[in-house]
Amino acid sequence: MARKHKSPTIVFILIMRAVVVGTAYYLVRGVPGLTSSFVSVFVGFLAFDLIVAMPKFSLRPKHWKDLLLLVLPHISGTALTLGSGLILGIFFGVLTKVGLPIFVGAVFTLGLAYNVAAVVKGNISSYVGMISGIEMFDQMVRLEFLGQEWLQDIAGPAGRLFYGTFFALLLGWVVGVVVGIVTRLFLPRGYRYLKSAAYSQPLWMRSFSDVVHLGDDRVLLQVEIGDDSPLAYHSLAETGLGSELGVQVLSIIRSADEVISPRGADVILPLDQLVVVLPAAQTKTMIELTKGRVKDEQI
Repeated sequence: MARKHKSPTIVFILIMRAVVVGTAYYLVRGVPGLTSSFVSVFVGFLAFDLIVAMPKFSLRPKHWKDLLLLVLPHISGTALTLGSGLILGIFFGVLTKVGLPIFVGAVFTLGLAYNVAAVVKGNISSYVGMISGIEMFDQMVRLEFLGQEWLQDIAGPAGRLFYGTFFALLLGWVVGVVVGIVTRLFLPRGYRYLKSAAYSQPLWMRSFSDVVHLGDDRVLLQVEIGDDSPLAYHSLAETGLGSELGVQVLSIIRSADEVISPRGADVILPLDQLVVVLPAAQTKTMIELTKGRVKDEQI
C-alpha cells in the first residue's frame, strides 16, 4: 500500500510549528527555573494552534479583534493556572519545614493544582499549573532551613521561579501568536492539529461517554451472544429488548469487517456482539439473556 504523502500546506504548517518550538526554547534558555522552557514551548504551541485554526484571518481590524477575543481569555486562564500552581508549591513546600511529609506535600500540590486548573475558565492545560507547582514545591523542600528571616529565605527562590515561569509564559504566547499570524496569512482556510490541547478533539476521536451523557442510571454494555441464548436467531423486534427492558441496541458487531446499524428486522446470531445502552437495573437480566460474556462495560 502506497504511503500517503502530506500536502505542501500541511508540510508548511509542520515546519512553522517547529519554528515555534525552536524559537520559544531559544528565547528562554537563560531564564531561571526548570519549567521555563516547558512553559514557553507548550504555550507557544497552544497559541499557534489556536490562530492557525481560525476560520478566517487577515490584517483587517475585524480579524484582529477576533484574534484578541480568542487569545486573551486563554492567556489570562493559563496565567491564573500557573500562578495558583506556584502558590500551592510554596504553601506545601513550607509546610514540609514544620513536619509535613514530603510525599504528602507533593501529592497535595499536584492534586490541588490539577483541580484548580480544571475549573479555571479559559485554561487550556492543567500541566502548566502542575509542573510549575511541583517545581516550586521542590525549590522549597531544598531550602536547608528557615531562619528568623524566613520570608526572605522563601522570597529568593520563589521570586526567581515566579519571574522565570511568567516570563516564559509571556514569551511563549508572543512567539506562538506571531508565528501563528504569519502562518495563517498564507493559508486558504483554518487547519486544526488533531492532537493539540488547544481545542476539543473531533467527535470521532472522543470516547462514547464524552460525547453521549448516559445519566447515572444508564449503562453502556458490549455483550456476546452465546449459542444457547434465547435471543439467538430472533429479530430485534421479536426479542422485545426495547419494549420490555428499555434496551437500546446501538450496533451489532458480527466480525471485524461487519458492523450493523440495527433495525427491528435484523436477526441476532450466536457470537454476535451487541453494543447496548440500558438501565443499570437491567444489566444482570441482559447478561443472563445473552448466555455469553461481557466484552466491555461503561457506567
